[in-house]
Amino acid sequence: MAEIRTFVCGWAFVCVVLMCLCTNAAHINSVAQSIIIPTTPGAIQKAFDNLPASGDVELRLAAGVHTVATPIMLHSGQKLDGSRQIKVIADDAQKTSSISGGITIPSASWTSVPGKSNLWTAPLPAGTDTSESSTLQAWRGDVRLTLARSKKTLKYVHATDDHLVFTPGDVLASYHSQENVHVVLYESWTASLHKIKSIDSANNTLFLATSFNAQWANSASGARYYVANAMELLDQEDEFYVDKTTNSILVMASQNPSLGDEVVLAQTIELLRINGTSTAPVSGITWSNLVFQHSAVETDKCFSGGCDGQSADFLTTAAVHLTHASNIVFENCAFTHTGGYAVWLSVGTTASTVEGCAISDVGSGGVRIGIGHGADGNNNPADQVLGNYVANNVMSDGGHVYQQGCGVLAQNVGNTTITHNEIHHFRYTGVSTGWTWGYGPTNVHAIITSFNSIHHIGLGYLSDMGCVYTLGHQPQSRVENNICTDVQSYNYGGWAYYTDEGSRDEVFTNNIATRTKCAGHHQHYGTDNDIVNNLYYNVNIGDVPTPGRSEILMTVCDSAIRASTHARPWSCHPDTHPTTGCCCYPSCDQGKCSSFAFDRNIVAQPKGYNGTLIGTTNAYGLLNFSFANNTYFVDGVADTADLWNSTGTNAAAGKGGESFATWKNVAGKDSGSLYTDPEIVNFTSWQVSDSSPALKEGFQQIDISTVGPRMLFVGPSSRPTRVADAVAILGADTHRTLQHRGFVRTP
Repeated sequence: MAEIRTFVCGWAFVCVVLMCLCTNAAHINSVAQSIIIPTTPGAIQKAFDNLPASGDVELRLAAGVHTVATPIMLHSGQKLDGSRQIKVIADDAQKTSSISGGITIPSASWTSVPGKSNLWTAPLPAGTDTSESSTLQAWRGDVRLTLARSKKTLKYVHATDDHLVFTPGDVLASYHSQENVHVVLYESWTASLHKIKSIDSANNTLFLATSFNAQWANSASGARYYVANAMELLDQEDEFYVDKTTNSILVMASQNPSLGDEVVLAQTIELLRINGTSTAPVSGITWSNLVFQHSAVETDKCFSGGCDGQSADFLTTAAVHLTHASNIVFENCAFTHTGGYAVWLSVGTTASTVEGCAISDVGSGGVRIGIGHGADGNNNPADQVLGNYVANNVMSDGGHVYQQGCGVLAQNVGNTTITHNEIHHFRYTGVSTGWTWGYGPTNVHAIITSFNSIHHIGLGYLSDMGCVYTLGHQPQSRVENNICTDVQSYNYGGWAYYTDEGSRDEVFTNNIATRTKCAGHHQHYGTDNDIVNNLYYNVNIGDVPTPGRSEILMTVCDSAIRASTHARPWSCHPDTHPTTGCCCYPSCDQGKCSSFAFDRNIVAQPKGYNGTLIGTTNAYGLLNFSFANNTYFVDGVADTADLWNSTGTNAAAGKGGESFATWKNVAGKDSGSLYTDPEIVNFTSWQVSDSSPALKEGFQQIDISTVGPRMLFVGPSSRPTRVADAVAILGADTHRTLQHRGFVRTP
């Protein structure tokens, strides 16, 4: 291959390199143009605005920080129609090229605050945006600083939609710049932010400026809240506060911030916006070996209306946001220190990829695909979100602002693959798919969630979650070969695999679940779902202390496998004999029409387990469900114990459950199933012995050797990550996991 490199210096010291790559007859005259982009503010935008008229282009970002005060905006008018390939890459593979939405506080500007131990202040640089969104996140190097807040999570006496009654001493009579102070209120599967309308200290009442979804107040929420962004609460190491009255930033630190890494304040909500149109999508761009960091928090909708939406789907922005785009690739990049989701493949985005990336320290979730409520009724082909691929990434440490963010959120999408990722330390669900509520026709189809390692989910902050969560009709969709471990909700609902309202036509197979607070599989309601050849061990373990909940609320949660079919009398058979109030049509309570086929699974519990194996919320809730060829076992417990068909008030059994014989002979379930030790011989590889009775039932060994990232890349370089890189970017837990699997190598 011949290569001719000519350097032509143009505007703003940008050097253009012309390369003739002669690889074969078909490419003898092909010319790739390489443009080196300096760290000068605005240089990336200028490069896209002035692309050559034709030919492939490589934009090489110089090492260092490329600060963006406004998002890099790409649109179809920039000759980005896919007729050529554009690649944006780090110029030096051994150095970091980052795109940052932050502003740096000069190290020399820090001084101590007189009379305040370990409190430091610095003036904000000229031009700093002090609007609400741009004053809520700061970092010292890679350490996220905590917005000044209550020393501990508080508990209110009572709450309604517009106020809470607090314990005397928990809330001050007033706060400095009280219009900027906010209250974080936990619900069940969300935590919402609210400004303060007023404080009535005489009656210990705080009035909220926006409505609180109080249906879970005083119950599953744990009556928890805390006050944040208040100068008076600046009393813990690595807390910060931006004082708009003095145009300064304050940080609590045991040493002068000028002696360590620089402090960066997030300013820009979106770093990159790829915005095509339905008739002219932006296409054919690859982003490689880059770091996207320091995006601000979207707050307008939250503080003006509400932000209690599940999975933070009320957000309209992301650090990197694509609409009407195709064939966009992010490979070997890092997305970190964000205010919301890191990447969003939104309306009209197709055939795009996020692969080999590290996503960490995010304000909400990792990768969002598709659009939320109401999107299922949009049948415009140009608006569909199809054929996207999220693979071989590590996503960690989410929910720092909007705690309900997911590792991956896929809403109203089709032909979507989420595979070989490691997702951990999110405060809510790992992977969430579907989002249509109900059994009816849908645009959602063919979502493959496979070979993912999902662990340390929930962390005790929220409730009603799972490693993999599905919602609504999802034909041709499969959840397979995933490992789920260490799920801890605050209250109910720390499940491994969770088929929620209307989940339908899904296959769960070859999955493993262990160390979950609640059931290994929970179905709220759904139908036509096949749960085949999965292994559930040591699930429904109850509470263990977590960062979000130190206390033990439940020693056991529900049952190893559970359904929450809506209450129905014995005479209600909506599947075969629908009647008024007992039918499967959209106008009826579809929660009465729930079913799945549970076949060739292993459900085993260790010695000391004191819960049940198969349970349901309401009596007769399992009438439509089929069970066959499964292997059950509780070490030290006989099959005469009441381990099956348990409910709170099980009218059929007249007790909390029934024996295996009654379950089989009276309830007519589990034909061909066994109650015996499945002989799990390795609790790392999850293999059963060659003589396992489960194999005779048709169970097949589950190969987990390729679960998780097959090859992890983390910017700045396009080589396999070194141990030091993984530790620095992803933390020790990920380091140990990756090293154990051989994904990282010692330098």
